[in-house]
Formats: sequence, structure tokens, C-alpha cells
Amino acid sequence: MTGIDKEGRSLTKLEKYLLDQDPTFLATQQRYVNFSKVIQNYVRDGLVFASLPCGVMRDLLKLDFSGVDNFRLVGIDIDYESLKLAKKLAEEYGLSEKVEFHQEDGWNLPFEDEFTLLTSNGLNIYESDDQKVMELYRKFFKALMPGGILVTSFLTPSPNIDPNSEWDMNQLNLDDMLLTKIIFGDIMLNLKITGFRSSSTTKLQLQNVGFDDIEFIWDNARIFPTVVARKPKK
Repeated sequence: MTGIDKEGRSLTKLEKYLLDQDPTFLATQQRYVNFSKVIQNYVRDGLVFASLPCGVMRDLLKLDFSGVDNFRLVGIDIDYESLKLAKKLAEEYGLSEKVEFHQEDGWNLPFEDEFTLLTSNGLNIYESDDQKVMELYRKFFKALMPGGILVTSFLTPSPNIDPNSEWDMNQLNLDDMLLTKIIFGDIMLNLKITGFRSSSTTKLQLQNVGFDDIEFIWDNARIFPTVVARKPKK
């Protein structure tokens, strides 16, 4: 990082630490890149891509649609303000005619056999109840067309939580890990992330609702993996 943000403002020490050293932020950055690569690979004529929760929907709007004219993008979020911002960004990308938005809760999706690809990041990490997470995956499964692709993610537990943690400690600095715990847990943010799960648990959950061809794409430290799964063709 240069220490300067895109508006030309100098970054604070905390901001530079979060962007350059914080293990979870680094894993999140890698997760974003992995999502982008996977989703781009499925861009083709006739696609119907959905993002949930879409936020400003940059994950889909920034894709390269060169040579692809017939496609539809669907943004789904429970937050109305996020949908307003996503609509504005779609206008900036010149994609307003290709995009539709729905204000829905992830656990109450009304869609069935609708999407060729559904991308979802962030819902499961705040839910500790495995059964509720499986309910969410069932909604994803139902919303996808036969042969459709789910691109999602999850957080693996740290060694402090699970002695069988999948984290690669060779990729991590213990001082950075301690500072992150202080910043997020003890001082300012107190994030209520409770839905940590292993890759084996996540794979089993996805299999139990019907997905197959399940693939994991790991960040360097194995903290925030991407998982790609397919709804079988009928």
C-alpha cells in the first residue's frame, strides 16, 4: 500500500495496519479476488447472476461482459439503503437495463430455479446455528436453476476456538493476531461473528441440501475460504 487512499488522503496507522497486516482483512481481500475470478469464469450469453446480500453490488457490476449481450443481474438485500446505492452504481456502469433489485431476507427467498449463479458472502458467519445455516443453503439451492452454481464463503475457527483449526500458522504473525483481537474484540468493534465452521462441516452441510461438485479455494492463511458448489442437473 502507498499510505494514500483514492481521495488522496493519508492513511492512519490503524488503516495501514488493517490493510497491510491484519490477518482477517488480508484473508477478506483474497476472498474478494477469488470470488471475482470464479464468477468471471461463468460469464456467458444468457446468464442470470444474483448477489445476496448485494450491498452496492460491485461484485457483479464490475464483471467484464465483453461480447455478452443477453444477461440479467439480480441484487438482493434486506437493506433498502444498500439497494439504492447499488441502483446508482448500476447507472454509473451503464447496466441499469440489465439489473433488477429485490428487498428480501436471505432466509425467505421467493425464487425457484431462477439463477445460473448465486454469490453470497457474509450471512452465514453471523449465524452459529448449523440448522439455520442449512436452511439458508436450501434457499440458495432452490433459487438456482438445475446445473446452477453457488459461490459462497465461510470463516474457519482459529486455534483458540478449535485445536484442529485449519489456519496455516506459518502464514501468520502472532503479534498481528494479538493486535487484531485487541482492536476488534476488546476496544472498538466487538463484532459478533459466531458462525465459524470447518471445511468438512461446510461441505457436509452443502451436500445434505443437495449440492455436489464442491470445491474450496483457500486464501493463504486458510481463514476465509471460497466454496463453489453445483446444483445437479435434472
